[in-house]
Amino acid sequence: MCGIVGFNWRDEKLVTTLADLLKHRGPDMEGRFCDERVSLGHRRLSIIDLSDKGRQPMADETKRYRIVYNGEIFNYRELRDELKTLGHTFVSETDTEVVLKLYIEFGPEALVRLDGQFAFCIYDSERQELFLARDRIGILPLYYFFDGARFIFGSELKVILEAGIDKEIDHSALMYYLCYGYTPRNRGLLRHTHKLEPGHYLVFDLVEKRIKFHAPYWQVKLTGEITDEQDAARRIRDTLEQSVKERLLTADVPVGAFLSGGIDSSAIVALASKYQHKLKTFSITFEYPDFDESAYARDISGRFGTEHHEIKFTVEDIKKLIPELVYHYDDPLGDPSIIPTYLVSKVARQHVTVALSGDGGDELFGGYTAYKHYRLVRRQERYPGFVNTMLHRMFKHTGNGIANKPKKFFEIGTLPVGQKFARIMSYLNMNEFKQITGISPEEAYDEYGRHHLPGFYLNSAINTDLHCYLPDDILTKVDRASLANSLETRPPFLDPEMIDLACRIDPRLKLRGQEGKWILKKALTSVLPEEIIYRKKQGFGVPLKYYLAGDLKGLVAEKVVGFTKHDFFNREAVKSLLKAGDGHRDMSRIIWPLLMFNLWWERWME
Repeated sequence: MCGIVGFNWRDEKLVTTLADLLKHRGPDMEGRFCDERVSLGHRRLSIIDLSDKGRQPMADETKRYRIVYNGEIFNYRELRDELKTLGHTFVSETDTEVVLKLYIEFGPEALVRLDGQFAFCIYDSERQELFLARDRIGILPLYYFFDGARFIFGSELKVILEAGIDKEIDHSALMYYLCYGYTPRNRGLLRHTHKLEPGHYLVFDLVEKRIKFHAPYWQVKLTGEITDEQDAARRIRDTLEQSVKERLLTADVPVGAFLSGGIDSSAIVALASKYQHKLKTFSITFEYPDFDESAYARDISGRFGTEHHEIKFTVEDIKKLIPELVYHYDDPLGDPSIIPTYLVSKVARQHVTVALSGDGGDELFGGYTAYKHYRLVRRQERYPGFVNTMLHRMFKHTGNGIANKPKKFFEIGTLPVGQKFARIMSYLNMNEFKQITGISPEEAYDEYGRHHLPGFYLNSAINTDLHCYLPDDILTKVDRASLANSLETRPPFLDPEMIDLACRIDPRLKLRGQEGKWILKKALTSVLPEEIIYRKKQGFGVPLKYYLAGDLKGLVAEKVVGFTKHDFFNREAVKSLLKAGDGHRDMSRIIWPLLMFNLWWERWME
C-alpha cells in the first residue's frame, strides 16, 4: 500500500509536506511531480518490484500521463501479457505500470478489468484532466476537497486538514457520525470534503476548475438466482481458495494472517496454510473472558501448523494508544475495535509486511446478529397498524435497559420501512439523539436508508451494509490501523468474483433459522472442524466498558462530560444519559464516539 496526494496548483514545498504526512503508509520511497497546473506526491510501501523502477509519480514513455497509485492488483500479470500483445512495453515489474497502461489503452473501462484493491489518480497533461478512481467495495480510501477553486485529494483526510483550507464542520455529517460512529459514504466531517465512493471514478477539469464526471463504474447487484445448496457451497469454497492463493502469492515480501479464532479468519488461515508452510498468524488476548477468543485462535494455529503470535494488552496500553488513534483516524471513527485492530497490526508488522484478513464474510453471507433483529422488526409489518401503535405506547415510558428489548423493537416498528434497519444500526434511540443534539435523527436515518431494497428483508440489510458499514467502518478501521504501522492488509472475501458470487446466492441460504452464514458454513465443512464452524459468534470486541468505568473514568469526565470547546452536543443531556445507565447497558458505544470526536476536535480543529 501507499499514500497519495495532489492538488490543482503548483507548490512543490506543500506537496512534499503533505506527502510526508503519509509516510506511515509508505516508508520505503517518496516522489513528487509539479507543473503549472498540478502537484502530485507519493509515499511508497514496496510490495511488488522493490526496485527504484517502482517510484511514483510514474510516467508513461510519452510523459503525457502520470499516476500516483495506492493498491494491489492481483491479476496484473495477465493484464500485462494482454497489453504486451497490444503493443505496450514495460520498464518495471509493478502493477502500477499495468494500471497506467491499461488506462491509456481502455480509459475508464479499464476499471472493470482490475481484480484488486486500489485508489489512484492519473494526470493527463494533454487534456488537462485528473482521473480519480476507487476499488469496487472501498477497501482503500480516497478523499477529496473542492470549494469551487481548490481541488485537493489524498489517501487520508489529514492532507486536506493541513493544506490551509477553512475548516468548517458539516453538521449533517456530524449527526450521521453520532448515529453510527462513522461519517457518510460520500462525505467527511468538513464542508467541501468528500470521500470518492467505492466503485466510482471522477474526472476533474484543471482548466475550467470543475468536476467534469462523477459516476459509478460498478454497482452491487443482489440477484439471488443461485438456489442449489451444493452448487453454492462448492463455488464458495473454490472461489475463496483461489482468492486466498492470489493474495498470498502476489507479493515480493513476507505475508501472514490475522487470526481471531472466528470462522472467517480461521477459513483464511486454513486455506493459506495449503500454500505457505509455517504461515505467521496474529491474535489478541484480553483479561476479560467474555472478550477473549485466543483459545480458539491457538486451536486453529495448532491444527494448521502456523507460527502463532499472541498479543495481550491492558488499559495502560490503551492510555498510551489514544493520541495515536486520534492522529491516524483523522476522519474520526467511533468503533472501539480500532484499539485491538491497531495493536494486532503493530505486532504483525514486526514479522510481515502483508496480512490477510477475514473482513467481508459477515456482510456477504448474513453473519450479523443485527440481521436477525431486522427480521423480527420486518415481521411486525404483518400486524395491523393499530396493534403496533398500541404496543409502542405501552413500552414508550419504560427503561432503555437490555431487559427491555420490546421497547426498541416497537419503536422501530413505527418507522417508515426505509428507516428501520438504520435505527437498528444507530448507537442511540430517537429520544436520546434528540436530547443530545436538540434535533431529530430522521435525516441521518434517511441517508442510511437510501440503500434499502424492496423485497426480501435480508437483501436490504446486506445491501445497506455493503454500502455503509463495511466501507465506512470496517474497512476504514483496518486501513488506518494497519497502514499506521506500515502493514498492508488483504481481505480475500472481498475478491470481485467472491462478491459477485455471494450477491447471486439466494439470501434464504445465508440466514436459516438462527444460523447466520449458513451456506458459508456448509462450504467450509471440508476446511474447518465443526466446533469452530458452529460455535457461538463472538465478534471482534474490546472490554472498553470496564476501562471507561475504571482507569479511563477521569478521561471521560474531562473530555466528554466536561468538554467545553464546542457546543454541538448538550453536555447536561450527555451527563444525564450516562448517569441514568441501569447497570446493564454497555454505554461505551455512546461514550467512545463522543470521546473520539472531542479529542479529534482538539487535535485537528484548534
